[in-house]
Amino acid sequence: MNIKQLALHLGLGFALAVSGVVSQTPQAQAQSGNQSDITGVIITTSDVAGGFNFGGGDRRKLIAFASPGIQTAVNSAAISINQQLQQQSLSIVATDASQTGISVTVQQTLLVILTNTTNVDASVRQYVTGLVNAGADTELSQNLVLSLVGLTANGKVEAAQCQRVIRSYNVFIENSSMQVFTNNPDELRAIRSILAQLLNAAYASR
Repeated sequence: MNIKQLALHLGLGFALAVSGVVSQTPQAQAQSGNQSDITGVIITTSDVAGGFNFGGGDRRKLIAFASPGIQTAVNSAAISINQQLQQQSLSIVATDASQTGISVTVQQTLLVILTNTTNVDASVRQYVTGLVNAGADTELSQNLVLSLVGLTANGKVEAAQCQRVIRSYNVFIENSSMQVFTNNPDELRAIRSILAQLLNAAYASR
């Protein structure tokens, strides 16, 4: 069985509604590549704040969950994930069932990252280090972990951020060596668990 292939190409396409919006007044170009410039569900085609001018305005894409039912289901899953991490009882996906549970330290660190609480910068560094020590590329690891910051904060998941996390995860998987999947660190298993729970919730509410 090819472990790497099992993890590829997660998607939320069916669960997202995308519409183009042109603002009434021109806006300055935001910093390219700075995810902190993105607020709410407004992103551009390439997930970078800003966009291209169209008729004197700023062309952007709005991304939201395709229905209130999907949004509610995903938010419920986020609340459940936060509770599991608080209780150090994060579920393990079926492909990881042969391994032991995810370590308490990893669960505590991931909770800080997902809810964006306390010293999140230190938690991000710690989590990235865990992935890198398992053989992952530093930049890929940083991009993936940073995309997770605040994902389940207050039990509410933004569709645009969920999409960015999945894209970052797919890039990480597609560009990582087999060493990472052979080691299958707790950090990666935990991310796989939360994404599986969010996606399963979205699928179930179609």
